[in-house]
Amino acid sequence: MGAKIEVTPGSAESDGAFQVWRANEDALIAWLAVETQWRVVSSMAGLVWLGLDYSAVDVVLRRLKSPDRVFANLQDMELAALEAFNEALA
Repeated sequence: MGAKIEVTPGSAESDGAFQVWRANEDALIAWLAVETQWRVVSSMAGLVWLGLDYSAVDVVLRRLKSPDRVFANLQDMELAALEAFNEALA
């Protein structure tokens, strides 16, 4: 993960930059802030991603003063990420 975001007006350039809708900005900032808060276990099949550590996520969201809706957004993003991360186990 480790991505940095820079909020600038304008359209996406050919350098791979993309635009984030203002409605999704808080969720993206929170997502990047909790990128190190994953629960992962090692098994014979490899790494199994369990999900975000909600205790740590709560601390991050409070420190960011994120609106309550951001937690629901993070859960949606978490489900999509878990599918991708654990795809090799299926």
